[in-house]
Amino acid sequence: MAGLDLDGLPRVSGNPEVAKSNIEKYGYCLLKDALSQDQVAAMRRRLVEQAEAERQLGAAYEDGGPNQNWGSFRDESGRVRPEAFTAAQGGVNQRLWMLINKGRVFHEVLFQERVREVIGHVMGEEYLLSSFTANIAKPGGVEMDLHTDQWWMPSPARPGRKGLPVGSITRERFDTDLDDAPPMIAPVAAVNVLWMLVDFTAGNGATRVVPGSHLFGRQPDTDSDTEAVAAEGPAGTALIIDARIWHGTGANVTGGERLALLTTFCGPQFRPQENFTVGTSKEVLREASPELLALLGFKVWHAYGRIENPAVEFISPGEPSLGELRPE
Repeated sequence: MAGLDLDGLPRVSGNPEVAKSNIEKYGYCLLKDALSQDQVAAMRRRLVEQAEAERQLGAAYEDGGPNQNWGSFRDESGRVRPEAFTAAQGGVNQRLWMLINKGRVFHEVLFQERVREVIGHVMGEEYLLSSFTANIAKPGGVEMDLHTDQWWMPSPARPGRKGLPVGSITRERFDTDLDDAPPMIAPVAAVNVLWMLVDFTAGNGATRVVPGSHLFGRQPDTDSDTEAVAAEGPAGTALIIDARIWHGTGANVTGGERLALLTTFCGPQFRPQENFTVGTSKEVLREASPELLALLGFKVWHAYGRIENPAVEFISPGEPSLGELRPE
């Protein structure tokens, strides 16, 4: 972290201009009162209720144990192993997916103006909701391996360099330029927002970040001398991070649960993590505003995302193609 003023690391601030400056320099910022305390309480109640119901149903996704670190979805043979992510197999923390379908109260986070102002500063005018999830970090959960959420972005290529083909990149196999030349930095293509529903502390597993690592130009390595710091803040704070930054959930060594909502946004050129055009419930779509439909991927971007005619602004949920026709 040479060259960074560690005494000046981002602190919780309600000023979007401070947030913009911090995310540019350090790769993350902490925006105060992104949610009101009433919103925090309502979202926390809904999240706890949903989590308990998913556990009772046997549908809970539980990780954060020594052998269930995020990203290890396949075994040595390459087989997907969803059965590994349960409490019975050592999972501790609980993740919940597709919150777009699990309570209207959660939709409120998508339209918080000061947060959207910071996202727009980084991403520009057009972007998609990539995923909308939650992570309940429970006592006994271990530190997540440091990672980036832009691991899928190929490294910039110099003439003569043969990079890893884009379809061969995985969470364990990155496109890495081993040349001694100064690193070339891929542009930011995604932003994460972690919405704190309880106070985040180093003790209860606050997200760990490596300040300035969004400009390292590489994925995390195990022999690095860089040091992660806990991004702490009171309930209602939004932790906004450049997806290139090295980060991970901390270990919860307290007796309480650390609850957070997670929204990821990506450029309109990229594939979202959650397939909202297929998975969003009909009830949500019936009531969705044009703004929400755009975030969910129903807005056509320069002819991308269309079904038939590219000269349309939106597609309709479930819109069919004309299919194979014959003239009369």
